[in-house]
Amino acid sequence: MNNEIMSISKRESELASYLDRQPYLTELDGISLEIAKNVFPSDFGITSSFFGHFMLQQKPGSRALDMGCGSGYFALLLKKMGCQTVLGVDFNKDAFNCATSNAMRNPELASVEFIHSDLFVNVSPRQFDLIVFNFNYYPSNGVYGLNPDGGQEILKRFFKEVSAYINQQTRIYIPYSLFVGEEHDPKNICTDFGFIAKTVAAITNESGDHVIYEVMLT
Repeated sequence: MNNEIMSISKRESELASYLDRQPYLTELDGISLEIAKNVFPSDFGITSSFFGHFMLQQKPGSRALDMGCGSGYFALLLKKMGCQTVLGVDFNKDAFNCATSNAMRNPELASVEFIHSDLFVNVSPRQFDLIVFNFNYYPSNGVYGLNPDGGQEILKRFFKEVSAYINQQTRIYIPYSLFVGEEHDPKNICTDFGFIAKTVAAITNESGDHVIYEVMLT
């Protein structure tokens, strides 16, 4: 068995332990969160914290989107970093309810709008100038909505649909763990849809190299 598969297996084993803990309370970047049942844990692994710290150093946008918002952590973080209007979207009804509850838990960061939607299906026409997409990419058996294809299908749909909601200056930020494989890598997938990705941050830990991409129209 190669290191990549062992790494994924190890991460999935660690992820499973979070299911037994839910619901539970945690805090990230001064944001109080309840991680409800069947909601991907925002405090799992290095990706969310690495991505969160990176985003807090970026220039805010006037209209921001957190696609796949989960607990609402990144939507609330976008508000904290100074974005004027923020929308959080998730296809998981439990995540939608959790994010809505967490917004009320952090009244100083209200008002954030949340929508229950499969990607952009229920998102009314509008343009965003900043988008974060912390998509699920560990190949899995369906827990937390993770799919065996390592996120390829969801990424292809995202890049196909997002074009109607952006302009030439829109910044899209996507984190990724390189051990998951090149075939699942947003950098390689986005080019088929008229985008280009550049690595704007990187970190290494025991599970390998992790990057953050800034994706924009070519």
